[in-house]
Amino acid sequence: MLRRLVIINLLILVFIVTAQAENRKQARLIKIDDLDKTELRVRPSLTTADTCIVRHDAGIYYKIDSWVAGAELYKGYLDPAACCPSPYPFTITEINMPMYFFGATPLNVSVDVEGVDLSVPNCPFPGELLTVSNEYAMNVPGTGLYDVWIPLDTPITVNGPFFAGFYISNIFDPADSPAVVIDTIPMTCATYNIWDDSIGWIDMGDNQFYNFPGRLVLYASGIPASGNGGPLPEVSFLFPQDGDTLYGNTSLWGQETTGSSIISYAQFEYLSGSIWINIGQDVDGTSAFRDGLNYAGTGNGFSAAWNFGGLSEGPRTLRAAIYDTLGNVVYDTITVFLEPTPPIPDIVSPEMSESFCSSLELLFSCPDENIEYIQVLRTLAENTYSAGMQAAGPSSHGPQYNAPLAAAMVLKLWYDRGYQDLMKESFSAITVDSLANKLANVYMNTASNMGTYDDDLINGLMTYFEDKNIAANIDFLRSPDYFALREWVENYQRGVLLGLGGTPGQWVAVDGFTDWEQSDGTYKVNVANPLTGIKHETAMRKIGSNSSLYLNGSWRQVDIMVSAIPLDWEVSGTTIGVDIISNDGWSIAWTPTGLTEGNWYNFLAVAGDATNLKGKSSILLNYDCSSEYVKGDYNGDRLADIKDIEYLLQFILFDGEQPVGGGSRADANGDGQINIADVIYCMNYIFGAANPPSY
Repeated sequence: MLRRLVIINLLILVFIVTAQAENRKQARLIKIDDLDKTELRVRPSLTTADTCIVRHDAGIYYKIDSWVAGAELYKGYLDPAACCPSPYPFTITEINMPMYFFGATPLNVSVDVEGVDLSVPNCPFPGELLTVSNEYAMNVPGTGLYDVWIPLDTPITVNGPFFAGFYISNIFDPADSPAVVIDTIPMTCATYNIWDDSIGWIDMGDNQFYNFPGRLVLYASGIPASGNGGPLPEVSFLFPQDGDTLYGNTSLWGQETTGSSIISYAQFEYLSGSIWINIGQDVDGTSAFRDGLNYAGTGNGFSAAWNFGGLSEGPRTLRAAIYDTLGNVVYDTITVFLEPTPPIPDIVSPEMSESFCSSLELLFSCPDENIEYIQVLRTLAENTYSAGMQAAGPSSHGPQYNAPLAAAMVLKLWYDRGYQDLMKESFSAITVDSLANKLANVYMNTASNMGTYDDDLINGLMTYFEDKNIAANIDFLRSPDYFALREWVENYQRGVLLGLGGTPGQWVAVDGFTDWEQSDGTYKVNVANPLTGIKHETAMRKIGSNSSLYLNGSWRQVDIMVSAIPLDWEVSGTTIGVDIISNDGWSIAWTPTGLTEGNWYNFLAVAGDATNLKGKSSILLNYDCSSEYVKGDYNGDRLADIKDIEYLLQFILFDGEQPVGGGSRADANGDGQINIADVIYCMNYIFGAANPPSY
């Protein structure tokens, strides 16, 4: 049976390939040189004053119908020296292939750049693949001639001729497939097409199907060496910020703010005496781009990890440097305070999500040599927790506004918590949608880019709080798991956004959680989705080092978590102990009281040192005594005796303390009610006249 299916599939494939080849033999030439063109882009133009178009055709005169089928790749030979003065090194930024469409249709495209194979003299052929873009899902709005511009996600620099590639991945109905366009000058060894490996590359000017009576129009744009590269680059630190205190290992993140297409690399340095010491370099400043439509892409911007454990405590000057291909370099310099041995109380025991009952001992390690105390506070981790996030959307400007709309929901959360200035304009509150539009146009470059880079979202939040004169902490964590997310949202009460990868790349705002671990190992997370305008109860899981969120029918990787919290926001809790003596190690022992069986609790450890620096960590634990109860023991002394009768009587009749393990254990006779009959039942048990209590 399997062999038969394989044969059938092969026959279908052969039929499709054969049909495509036969269709191409029916190609027709139609004159269209008087048609206007419409630009079709996935992102705003990368053109600067120094951009040079590398194009060798003589203009558009004809379209070729019945040629394009889909799932095929086009290649065009391009030589910057023929078009641009002093071209090399030449930085390629975008590729364009004009096409004629007969109506509205989806169009999935990626572009690439290849070197030149000259194994056949005087006949250039596509060679080594140099770079390829992400695939972009576009929508052609209607009939007409379109310039289809696709950006290279990372511009590439060449020092000679190259082949530009244009790959169409979707399949078209032969009845209304689009057409490629040509000029009037036929030429071989200039453009190529491939749609099937068995047929291989065909020269569009000399092949067995249809010889194009003109050159395929396919060209590129970029920056030649003769230009000044457009604007001088600019750089600013996203993390850390000037005046920050850094604890141990940290992430450095710099943002190039002009969008220059000829950035070579970023370098991070610290000042030692009069010498700048290199921390790290990053040659790939690509940042994820989330527009609610296309693949988010990958990349952490210009960033580097820094372990400064070997440096002394105190102020230190850092700088981020950006170098472009023309030798320009710019800097952003900040001063931070280094704490190589931070007062962060690492909770050694117990481990995250463990259970405890009659006693709890928290053990800590802390590298700070002058720590003075560790204090632990507890708060209830509610079975169903909501931060109070209000869903908003979808935006009238389309899915591309998902990032500012999600950020506006977080700002509305803080508005509702008392920070009224965050949404005030001219003494009155604006709507969430109006705030999102302001973020998109003024703070996050969303309107101009038709989507939002991660750098721009974070920088936009920082700048917005600053403009509102509200001191706030904006933080991020890559690849967070469920417990880190719950810690930020519930235990620290931050406003939290999640950047989701895959297709489409988007942002969601986190409202809260429902229940705990599910039978399939997932956790329920409630998010406000700006693409739908509603809250979703989603599943979150972790595989390896990556977590995913199940949204709109597919698992989406959680790339990054971003939070915002005003610095003066305080989270209250009940203190369970303080340790001020480190001779025997840092620990706090506690006999649980006032807890409810089966509930989860957050334990927040706060440490302070002699220089007034503070650090904190937290752990989430389950209060579960189901395996430790002695039936009839209500006061927790591990015995069932007359003291428990008195304890139970005080609880039921006089509002005394509940039994250890929770008030539900007072139902001694198991009838589902708690009353004096349970006291009588417990008395009969202790004096040997009844079976053990139910709990």
